[in-house]
Amino acid sequence: MTFSNFSLPAKTINGYLWDTMKAIEPTFEKQYGSIAPFFPISDAKSGTKSWEKKPYVIYDRVLKITGNPFYEIKKEHLSYYLKGDEKDTIEWGMAIQYILDRQDDAAQDINSWNRSQPTPSGVYFHHLRAFQVDSASTRDFSNRPFYITQFIIDAEYHFTQSIDSFL
Repeated sequence: MTFSNFSLPAKTINGYLWDTMKAIEPTFEKQYGSIAPFFPISDAKSGTKSWEKKPYVIYDRVLKITGNPFYEIKKEHLSYYLKGDEKDTIEWGMAIQYILDRQDDAAQDINSWNRSQPTPSGVYFHHLRAFQVDSASTRDFSNRPFYITQFIIDAEYHFTQSIDSFL
């Protein structure tokens, strides 16, 4: 057993989001192939694949205090940095909002999607919300001429496995 066997809520959310985006826009399957354009922490993590002018998301996670006395309920924020041209950042931003900013309905859809996976993650979602942090997209000239829009995905969940199952 290794740390990679732990359920990571961000991977489940990203998998559901990407599969839903591909169902809405079938051309994504051909454009991106088998690699989902969600990368942890920094541009360096996006690998050596050239993304040309295709949009992609860099994400990080921040654990939050829930305010709920029931310790099993966890809460975290995912920071999404959506990179793309002007049109793509607006369209992808709207897609993220439509897909994830639905509280209990989004959680039920993610849980259903997760159960249908060959190896479901050990996480059960209670609700999700999405917030755009930037009031306007900012231009990044440092390494790629992309616009960057930041979102916060607020997720509340609990794990369906205990530490005993890993020991």
